[in-house]
Amino acid sequence: MPLVDIDVDMGMLTFASGSYKKGAVFNHEISDESEAAFDQYVKDNNLPITRAETMKAGDTTWHRGFTIHQAPGNKSNQLREVMTIIYIADGARIIHYKNSQQKNDHHKWLMDKPFGELIDSPLNPLLL
Repeated sequence: MPLVDIDVDMGMLTFASGSYKKGAVFNHEISDESEAAFDQYVKDNNLPITRAETMKAGDTTWHRGFTIHQAPGNKSNQLREVMTIIYIADGARIIHYKNSQQKNDHHKWLMDKPFGELIDSPLNPLLL
């Protein structure tokens, strides 16, 4: 969700439509190599790329967790201020991380709770 008005020059969030249908395609850390692998997967599977042309502050996009997506680099001179909200199914449990970025998320967002425990930290409140 942008906190300021944005357009494609600022790096609009881009989606590979239908990419969620096969579940997790890769489990790479975010890097130039993983971006190249995802780009090749999208090309090899003929997945259409979609994105908005502009978004106003407070507009939102929604996508399934396994949807391949990216925010290209910001080519403007304005800071791209955004907020991300991730919804987790009630009853979801912590699984072992598979890369260092997930390890960092486990520490920061799940407060190093033991694997197998419910995802219910103070940073992950239950929404009713």
